[in-house]
Amino acid sequence: MTGIALPFLAIRRFLAVLGAVLALSLAAPAGAAGSGALGFVQKVGDTAIADLTAAGISDSTRVKRMRKLLSDTFDAETVARFVLGPFVHRASAAELKEFMRLYEIYVAHNYAGLFKRYSGEKIEMQREQALANGNFDVFGVIRQPSGPPINMEMRVHRVNSNFKAVDLKIEGVSMPLTHRKQFASVITQRGNKVSGLIDALQGAVTRFEKETPSE
Repeated sequence: MTGIALPFLAIRRFLAVLGAVLALSLAAPAGAAGSGALGFVQKVGDTAIADLTAAGISDSTRVKRMRKLLSDTFDAETVARFVLGPFVHRASAAELKEFMRLYEIYVAHNYAGLFKRYSGEKIEMQREQALANGNFDVFGVIRQPSGPPINMEMRVHRVNSNFKAVDLKIEGVSMPLTHRKQFASVITQRGNKVSGLIDALQGAVTRFEKETPSE
């Protein structure tokens, strides 16, 4: 549906590297939290690349794995509230829950296929920085087989004894912020109601699931 497709500029910026980069935020191995934020990000990247670029897996299996990894690793409610922005205060508890469910499926379908294009990019995490609010920014580069290195940054925080991802930036561009701007436009076009965005996402998810079932 119009307004739900990813902006062209975002696709162009992320397409070549997102398959490698998303792996940084996708799986939390047991005990990773004890190794610090930088160690967590590096380890989960190595693990997720292995899982999502495995030879011979079907598109449906890849989407299923992506959904599980997203669910296991991201602080889903924190990200959802940020993506909805000021409109989150207009969402009922039921609408927020449904948005979180659809957003996970939407993101998984949009990005799972990019792992099929993985071509040997190397992830090199370089430093972490503790922030005053308890978050950590982890900085690194993606080294391409050909082409200059690409700067990346991931923000994580602790939830109980584990780390959870809340943001990912490529060359300074935040993926959740990109979705926030995109979805705000959809909500505005649909009477400033979160239910309008939910309807649009449901339509997109229905089409995705018809082509590549993940449930």
